[in-house]
Amino acid sequence: MTLANKITISRILLIPVFIIFLVYGYRKDLFIFRHIALGIFILSILTDALDGMVARTFKQQTNLGSFLDPLADKLLLVSAFIVIGYVEKIALGVVILVISRDVFMALGWTILHIFRSNTLTIKPSIAGKLTTALQMLTVICCLIEIPYPLIVRYSIITTMVIFTIVSTLQYIYAGSRMLNGKEIGDRVIGDR
Repeated sequence: MTLANKITISRILLIPVFIIFLVYGYRKDLFIFRHIALGIFILSILTDALDGMVARTFKQQTNLGSFLDPLADKLLLVSAFIVIGYVEKIALGVVILVISRDVFMALGWTILHIFRSNTLTIKPSIAGKLTTALQMLTVICCLIEIPYPLIVRYSIITTMVIFTIVSTLQYIYAGSRMLNGKEIGDRVIGDR
């Protein structure tokens, strides 16, 4: 197993630890737990950048890594949005939107995989990458406990919602074209 894949797996293993600290931090009003959860989330973001850099630098790009890396991002973000929705740090509608996008993406990929080819390649899209970055920033804005203007938070959340909708529509459009045989090659637009 490559170093890049080990870093990705460690990121996946940090997700339940993040959830535990976050839930207990809010349910038991433990200030230090909330900060540990924020630290784990930021560490996960940094290891996301690190595993990609290691994979490219040391030519450790593998099929397993190309599957695990976006999976780790999805699991982290969906878990984070569920919990910050549960502790009422963000509107339920935003949580549903974020989760729905990932469900649509997973279903779309599965349908394309079944009906088109077993050799689909996931290519990054700018809207997908920006959506992921904005979702990570949104979680940080919701968890950070230093005073800052609410307009900043609402601007970030609004921008994230717009990009989430745009990228979801982009995936649906690209996937439907591929299913109808109007796309050249076997390619799926993704976040990575």
